[in-house]
Amino acid sequence: MIQKIGIFVLLILLLSSCDPYYSITVTNKTTETVKILVKQNNRFRTEKQKTLTTVDGFDVYELAPNENIKVGNAIGEIDNDIPFDTLKIIRYNDTITANTLEEIIDLFDKKTFGGLKKPYNLRIK
Repeated sequence: MIQKIGIFVLLILLLSSCDPYYSITVTNKTTETVKILVKQNNRFRTEKQKTLTTVDGFDVYELAPNENIKVGNAIGEIDNDIPFDTLKIIRYNDTITANTLEEIIDLFDKKTFGGLKKPYNLRIK
């Protein structure tokens, strides 16, 4: 009996993954609805319906105050799992644009002494 339990525990340990799995979300912490424009890639996943697609290929999503949407997942570090190639955030007639991987990563929540918080969240303030 002890052997069976030991084998079962060993199998569970061998089958479980060592890489952590994190969600990637966008959160609107403003007091008004904001528009998120994305040129998504094959890692983009959301249940939220886009409101339209622009002529230059951006999918538009509207986020109400305090709403968040899950846009993808990352296994371990976010670098290889960014769910969009270009991102624009429109709020208060201001536009924040991130065209490169580095610019997009810079928008995500950071820890006190640097590094990205996990799970990954892009907070609009």
